[in-house]
Amino acid sequence: MAIGWQEAVLAGVAVLFLGFLLVKMWPGAGGRLALSADVRAARERAHAAVTPRARAEALVEAGRLSVRSGGRWTAAAGFFLRAMNADPTWPDAVRQLVSTFKMRRPRLLEKMLWRRLGHLPWDAEHRAALHEVATGLTRLYERELRDRSRADAMRKVGRTFEAS
Repeated sequence: MAIGWQEAVLAGVAVLFLGFLLVKMWPGAGGRLALSADVRAARERAHAAVTPRARAEALVEAGRLSVRSGGRWTAAAGFFLRAMNADPTWPDAVRQLVSTFKMRRPRLLEKMLWRRLGHLPWDAEHRAALHEVATGLTRLYERELRDRSRADAMRKVGRTFEAS
């Protein structure tokens, strides 16, 4: 039986598709990049920390280093979220999150700040962190995302958390 040109094209496409699958599925190809040594060291300091503040500080450092050393924004977001959960009353974690993400990843920052605002209890103990979240959202809406009505609303929310 003779093979026509249609069968030959189909066989060629099948071979190319199998090659594509092999490249995509090969172990180590296209997978996660390894963390740099300084990020791993900061993560190890976070695991060894005995106080929530020390753990949060090490995780914030790991987040900042992961952006600086390889542009790993998802890993940085994870480190910052873990830092804010480790010590929810520490406002500097939110401040450093905003300064790291505001120019390059404003939409991701917006999502993280809104979730943080909804996650924190609105009490006196968390007042400083809530104020930083509201201030970060206000600045984000004033500059990067340019939404005046949301900026005004967040400014009003931020005033409720100012130290009295």
